[in-house]
Amino acid sequence: MSVRTTTLPNGMTVLTDDMPHLESASLGIWVKAGSRSETEAEHGISHVLEHMAFKGTKTRSALDIAEAIENVGGDLNAATSVEHTGYFARVLKEDVALAGDILSDILQNSLF
Repeated sequence: MSVRTTTLPNGMTVLTDDMPHLESASLGIWVKAGSRSETEAEHGISHVLEHMAFKGTKTRSALDIAEAIENVGGDLNAATSVEHTGYFARVLKEDVALAGDILSDILQNSLF
């Protein structure tokens, strides 16, 4: 494996594994918030927030988000665990910028 770890100036850690023989790409963003971070009164809120992220942003409706990724044959999904909530996209390699833009948009500009 050729996994590289890069730390950006803002402290974000980026892991990459270049596989030039593949025509597709997977992107993921993991947020350090899961069920362990919740109080008893908040139980399940991480999972609710995971779903709400896909309901629209300042520039994209829920339909726009779904259509943008589906129009290029991609897949967008998320999952919540005890420690993290992850947001994922799978696309053809030429659509990595689109997938990155959508993931960053739903995490930075959610209307919820």
